[in-house]
Amino acid sequence: MAEIITKLRPHVAYVDASDVDARRYGRDIEALVPFKLQIVSEHHADARYPIVSAASILAKVERDRSISQLKEKYGDFGSGYASDPRTMKFLEDWYRRKGTFPEIVRTSWKTLDTIREKVKRGQTRLQETSEPGL
Repeated sequence: MAEIITKLRPHVAYVDASDVDARRYGRDIEALVPFKLQIVSEHHADARYPIVSAASILAKVERDRSISQLKEKYGDFGSGYASDPRTMKFLEDWYRRKGTFPEIVRTSWKTLDTIREKVKRGQTRLQETSEPGL
């Protein structure tokens, strides 16, 4: 977000906090922006500020487009979220076959550790998790 804010150079930036501490999230962004501005950082900002709602819609459309393109290359991996059994099966199968994960997966995703452990133990079912996806 700091990169986008820096490029757009607004006087005020409204952000939907993706940290449990919304104020800290705003301060973290502010520390990365090379000019002074007001940052309004709130949870569920998309429900309160139309500009955040619009950005959320655009982000979802772009994500859906990117997911479609990735599926052309990698096959149907589901939604890309850890709560999706199809995504978890895709990742587990990939890891079993190749011993690694596809380059499109965030390596910091804790779900990958769960899959590694499951494969190591020879288990066949992966428990669902609520962690965000690919």
